Amino acid sequence: MHDEEFSKRGHEKARVRSADAAVKKAVEHEAALERKAQHKADHEVRKAHPKAAAKQAEPKKAKPRREKKINPKELYGVKKRNKYALPLLLILFFLVIFAVLFSGAVYIYDRDTATIVTEHTIEAGETANLQMYVTGEPMFADYVSCNLDFTTVNYILPQTIRFTVTMYGTNFPCILNIVDTTAPTAEGIPQTMYSVDKVPPVEECVTNIYDLNDVTVEWDEIPSMKWGGNFIAKAKVTDSSGNFTIVDVPFSVTRDITPPVIEGYEDIEVFIGDTIKYRDNVTVTDDIDPNPTLEVDTSNVVLDEEGTYEVIYRASDFTGNTSEASIELTLVEKPDTWVDPELVYEEARDILNSITWDSMSDMEVALQITWWVRYNVHYNNDCDDSNWTRAAYDGLTKRSGNCYIFAMTAKALFDVAGIENMIIIRDPYIYNPHYWNYIQIDGEWYHCDSTPRMGYDSYFFMYTTDELRDFWDNGWNGYNFDDDLYPDSAEDSVQYMIDYSGHRVRD
Repeated sequence: MHDEEFSKRGHEKARVRSADAAVKKAVEHEAALERKAQHKADHEVRKAHPKAAAKQAEPKKAKPRREKKINPKELYGVKKRNKYALPLLLILFFLVIFAVLFSGAVYIYDRDTATIVTEHTIEAGETANLQMYVTGEPMFADYVSCNLDFTTVNYILPQTIRFTVTMYGTNFPCILNIVDTTAPTAEGIPQTMYSVDKVPPVEECVTNIYDLNDVTVEWDEIPSMKWGGNFIAKAKVTDSSGNFTIVDVPFSVTRDITPPVIEGYEDIEVFIGDTIKYRDNVTVTDDIDPNPTLEVDTSNVVLDEEGTYEVIYRASDFTGNTSEASIELTLVEKPDTWVDPELVYEEARDILNSITWDSMSDMEVALQITWWVRYNVHYNNDCDDSNWTRAAYDGLTKRSGNCYIFAMTAKALFDVAGIENMIIIRDPYIYNPHYWNYIQIDGEWYHCDSTPRMGYDSYFFMYTTDELRDFWDNGWNGYNFDDDLYPDSAEDSVQYMIDYSGHRVRD
């Protein structure tokens, strides 16, 4: 153990001696270099200033040389620290920190500004915001701003908006494009029309139109519909940006080929100078047109001359179909015995009011009229039966006359009661014609005869044609007439409802 320690110490001393020798040798070498440099400097001075050099060359008394004191730190190879080293190190440190910070700032700036998108295009109706133009998350979001208030933008109107996004003090010009590329939506309204109708305006054929901007509607394609059938017309709905939609509009078109039907017309006999009621009881119907027109052509009539003239009825529907019918108008001179119909109806109203009341049905009123005429007008062949108004007036006031008087008196009462009626004339006949009333009750036609019949103390009320012709008295009927000239009578009998003696309708 001691030998090892001794050996180690010996080695250490040897290394110290070796180090001392090296230091010494280094010092001597440095001194030699200094002397050489001094000799060189002196030689340069002598060359430049010979006199001064000569004087300097005079031998001087040599001063004893001071032996340089060796610093122990130099002895071991440790150099003396420069007094400016620490400040320089601090400056260098701060320069490094600044460079690092600057590099980081440049990196953050480049990275964050690279997230800016300078242009966006959106569909009209959508909205925009600043986040659309800064796609990432900036390190310092507070240093990002915009000079556009997105809440004030009209997103409905297609337009281009230019604005600036500022990030870290740098302005970036940006663009917001609002475009409309969406076509309008709409629905067609199914149409029903006739082949002669005009196609309705397109605005009436399209509904549920939707678009953010104004639209125009126009027909794009209209097929020919003159022959009728089912068709599809095309309507074009276009917005202000030029986007459009083609809408199908179904059409159901009827081609009308059936002319109107004229009914209720019959020959007219009237006195010259009296009003001619051509349209009384005349009706016109059509299978499609609810209001067909009726024209009465009287161009052949000479109003101030007696005679028989043709009058033409001409009906038309709105599709142009027409039909015609004609009657004979007979004009005769008015007899001196003629009574104004208003006088006749005035007398009839007084009598009707005395024998009926408002709660009665039409059947009950008609029974009272037939009963009253039968038992209040007396049969008399000596009478004026030249015209119906004279006959009715005499029946209502004088209360006597023949079958013509009885029938016309009942007619006047039926007229003021509002019961539709007509006169039937016996035809053929041998000696004299006969007249009786034909009335309509509840949509059915019935025969009524209030004229007294020899050997038959009653009257006929609401007989069907079959019942009337089946009546025989003393082997004689007398009810012959042309069925084709009158409406068909009822088929079901109502005689079980009639109380003739009490002139009332049974419950």
